[in-house]
Amino acid sequence: MSLIKKISSNFNIYFATVLGIGFIPFAPGTLATLFTAVIWYLIPDYIFYNKTEQLIYYNEYLYLLLILIVLYIIGIFSTTKAEKLMREDDPKIVFDELVGYLFAVLFLPKTLMITIYAFILFRAFDIGKPFPINKSQKLKAGLGIMTDDVLAGIFSNALLQLLIIIYPNFFK
Repeated sequence: MSLIKKISSNFNIYFATVLGIGFIPFAPGTLATLFTAVIWYLIPDYIFYNKTEQLIYYNEYLYLLLILIVLYIIGIFSTTKAEKLMREDDPKIVFDELVGYLFAVLFLPKTLMITIYAFILFRAFDIGKPFPINKSQKLKAGLGIMTDDVLAGIFSNALLQLLIIIYPNFFK
């Protein structure tokens, strides 16, 4: 194996396992989601949300959405390559959890309670895989790996958006 091919293979594995979190022997998907939630929460609030005025900065979230679309596309290719190096639908591949969780918090107030509820709902949708999430997992290689988690994030987000409309004080 050439040096460039070896470096490329290692990069895909580190990327797909979120810097090795996927190699933790218990609940790698949950731990990758927790890692992402903590990183998300540590990003300064004022970038996405004004807590004083309870104002969401939609333009900044649009930039994040564009980044997530790029990460989704990169993730399809990277997880496909990692899957070939590891095994099909290897639980060590957790980059999809990172991207999926970030879809779960898009366009929402950036608060601790939203961060926690997004984590819980995302994991519930990702593990439970209701329709159509269960169907999307059957897509080929990285497309299936990434799409089911993005849908789990979108479902989580939609439910949180609905809860905010129905009962805005729920997350305070």
